[in-house]
Order: sequence, then structure tokens, then C-alpha cells
Amino acid sequence: MSPLRKRDGKRPGPALLAHLPEVRQDVDLILPGRERFAARVTRIGEEEVVLVLMLDARDPLQLGEVATMAMEFAGPRGLVRIEGSGSVEAYDVVILNLSGAIEVMQRRDFVRVRAVRPMALAPVDEEGEVGAWIDTLTVNLSGNGVLASGPDTIPLETAVHFRVKLVEGEPPIEGVGKVARASDEGHRGISIEQLSDESRRRLVAFIFERERIARRMTRDSEL
Repeated sequence: MSPLRKRDGKRPGPALLAHLPEVRQDVDLILPGRERFAARVTRIGEEEVVLVLMLDARDPLQLGEVATMAMEFAGPRGLVRIEGSGSVEAYDVVILNLSGAIEVMQRRDFVRVRAVRPMALAPVDEEGEVGAWIDTLTVNLSGNGVLASGPDTIPLETAVHFRVKLVEGEPPIEGVGKVARASDEGHRGISIEQLSDESRRRLVAFIFERERIARRMTRDSEL
């Protein structure tokens, strides 16, 4: 987690503008107390970003309120967090002033975290026919690959469809990959070749959260 620069009400420079989200990109808005809401960028100005919340936030938000908020989204280099002061224009519209720090929380797609999550694989033959789905578990995940606990029956270089349930109660991420390596234990390393922007955002966010938990546990154990 490395702040690019701390700003105090100054207009963002070119280096910081390069890390802003795109119009119509889905992001997470984080309110005081760590409440998190899905939102979409509708406009980007020199000093603010306008967000429309996916759900009416009538309870935690008050019209005209100005409070410290943060926005998180998946960028080309990983999960980006932008801090600032948000003003509530409507129960589903927030203007986030770009007055805080911009941080790239995970710089490399190949950062790998250990996580056991439900996964399913379906091999694809040379004619493009998708076979039967096989249930398995993840061993670890990164932004460009997944290590699955099995099955050891899928040969190397086989194309596969995959789906991984990252969070209980949410739909799985789904994509296309290839069996890039196999271990003596029967594990299968799946390189990700196709993944939607939304699924990649969710995967990067999941990886970052696991990294954050691991860092906190390490820090607590050293106290």
C-alpha cells in the first residue's frame, strides 16, 4: 500500500489523473464506519468525481452532508483507493472531492494469496465443446491465475472454463483459462486468459482484502 502523493486541495497532476477511474466504471464507495456501497462513475472533473450509488443510501447518508469518504476500484496496476471529502447531493448521488491521497494498494497482478474457496472447472476440447463441470477448491489466487486442488485428470495445456465463489452470498466470478502447470499433489495451476472487468475488479479486491488481513495478523503477532 503505497501513497502516490498526498494532496491538500491542489488540482491533480498528470501522474495522479492516470490513476483515476473511467466514466461508467463500477467502484466501491466507503463511508465513515467502513460501510461500503457499490457505485458507478458518471463524471470526472479536475477536482471531483461524481458517483451514482447502485442502491439508495437513505439511512447512512443525509442530504447536504459532507464527510470523509474513500473510493476503491480495480485499476491496471491493482486496487486503487482515493480518499477525499464527499458531499451528498441526493440519496443516490455523491460528489467525491479529490483532496486526499491516491494509493495503489496492490501493484502487481502476480501477487498471490492463500485462500480456500469453492471452484468448478469444465475442460474444453479442441472443437470448443465444453465438458462436464468438476467441483474442486482453490489453494491460492492471484490476478492472473488460480491454483486448484484438482482434479488431476485434466491434462496440461487443456483449455478450461472456471468459476470461483469468492464471497458467500455473491455470484461466482467466471472466466476462461488454461492448465499451465501440475504438481505432484495433483494441483492444477490455471492461467487466466479471459475475465470480465467486473470479475477482475472483484478478484483484485478479494486479493487485497486477504493481503490486508494477513498483514494485520502478522503485525498483531509481533506486538
